Amino acid sequence: MSTRLATLTLDDNGNYVGTLTTMALRRQIRVVPNGRAGDGNQPDWRITTNSGYELGAAWKRVSGNTGNAYLSVRLAAPELGSFAIYANIVALDEVGDDDVTHLMLWSAREPAAEAA
Repeated sequence: MSTRLATLTLDDNGNYVGTLTTMALRRQIRVVPNGRAGDGNQPDWRITTNSGYELGAAWKRVSGNTGNAYLSVRLAAPELGSFAIYANIVALDEVGDDDVTHLMLWSAREPAAEAA
């Protein structure tokens, strides 16, 4: 089973651009810096479709195992179902096909138990 949700490249402005692909959805997306990052719990990045519809957010993280930087992603939209999708954006060691430099990889999580 593939965990790849999106292939991304960095544009000249430092934004990630690419295609988000699930069984139900295929959209061009942009991951852009959030101008309000550092303001409380604001995310470092916003994730939108090219038409401007916001799909989620991302926070800067560093792996405790490797020391590599990555983005921790949370996606939520009616088209994605009733649960949030969690993923990580990681850099590739080598530039891939079509100049792909980063992948968004799904991070499976169990749904939270409902309070009784």
